[in-house]
Amino acid sequence: MEHFITGKFKSRAKFLPEKVYVQVRDSIVRGCIEAMVMDKKRTKVLLGRRNIKPWSEWWSFGSRMMPGESPAESASRTLKMDLGLDISPKRLIFLETMSLVFARREEPPQENGCHDLSVFHLVLIDEEESAAISLRHSEYQEMKWFDPKEVTVRAGFHPATVRCLKLATEYR
Repeated sequence: MEHFITGKFKSRAKFLPEKVYVQVRDSIVRGCIEAMVMDKKRTKVLLGRRNIKPWSEWWSFGSRMMPGESPAESASRTLKMDLGLDISPKRLIFLETMSLVFARREEPPQENGCHDLSVFHLVLIDEEESAAISLRHSEYQEMKWFDPKEVTVRAGFHPATVRCLKLATEYR
């Protein structure tokens, strides 16, 4: 995915007070990334069961984008934070951008829901990287390697996860 920076941009990103962030979540579509982690042969996909709503089922690893970051840079940062993996943005393969709307969210009032525009990437890792994974438990309850066929045919997985996994297994 192309990423253009015009002029000398300097990020002034900061975490907002909860009262302000709630208003922001009610008023904007948030830019996010997701990183789908697979073994190099694409026979296994690593998914995490998130602690936060609305993603409290099996998902790829994701977070919001920070101002100035390319989607691949955001995904690289997220893989470091969530799994302890040092993955160059150049290794990330763009899969698709999806619009995700949820009736509920983590922040109060939860019933206001949320809308994210998520850029999905694929990263293929080797056995050494797989052995070095360290899950961030503040964000995830657990992680598990799945057979991709199980995810694409079994009920209980979000349609975005299924769609991106199909794209990942078909990518050449």
